Amino acid sequence: MWEGLRGRLEKDGTATVLGIPAYLYDLNFGDRVNVMQSAENALVATGVEHDARNFTFRVLLKSDDPNAWQPLGSELAERGCLLDLISPRFFAVSSSEAQAQEVADRLFALQHEGVLHYETGRTRQPG
Repeated sequence: MWEGLRGRLEKDGTATVLGIPAYLYDLNFGDRVNVMQSAENALVATGVEHDARNFTFRVLLKSDDPNAWQPLGSELAERGCLLDLISPRFFAVSSSEAQAQEVADRLFALQHEGVLHYETGRTRQPG
């Protein structure tokens, strides 16, 4: 799967991920990735060189209200999370490893209440 993400090219030839992946698994904000140049001249990540130990969550709100994301977005931002709003109903969240379980518990409770559906972007533990 392809997803365009903002990144910073480092002196050692790797790139630091500066976006929150909304679709890719096991790639997180702050990870440093190996890259290669595509035929279209774009840099393409080929693997994670250094895991920044952040966790990504994807949130899909059930409300059609275009402002429904704001209360939860504010709550998560106050906890130190970063958000990338894809649409008023869908956004990606990045949290530190220390906050990941707290964020997951909060999202799980809201999913149980029928407010949203969420998933984690990690399929394996930080390495």
